[in-house]
Amino acid sequence: MTPTQTQLPLCCPCGSGDLYRGGLCEFCYNRGRRSRARFGGGRERVLARDHHLCRVCRASAPLVVHHRTPANRPSALITLCRACHARLHRLRAIDRWVPDLLEKLWAEQHPGAPRQLQLPPTR
Repeated sequence: MTPTQTQLPLCCPCGSGDLYRGGLCEFCYNRGRRSRARFGGGRERVLARDHHLCRVCRASAPLVVHHRTPANRPSALITLCRACHARLHRLRAIDRWVPDLLEKLWAEQHPGAPRQLQLPPTR
């Protein structure tokens, strides 16, 4: 092998043998491309910072990284599970108690919107 040649891996780091581009499977390649485009490449850092857990309910999967503000700074990003992310964007029609952090995130996303009063959770 000459010094200008690089050896491509035989499989993707995720274990898939179906390589797409750059030594990655199509799923991993597109995930990295989306991370760079939507999160400035910081999505994986935010997930690691939050220990791959939802910051609201501590669920471990499936996870999304939510923009608290349009910026891509790690301080403007937060890890949420899909359920909490959906509740955050549909909070006007809640029918159960909402954790304080989710209510705070709602207020950030909808400044000036009326907030629904809620009773504490019943056990």
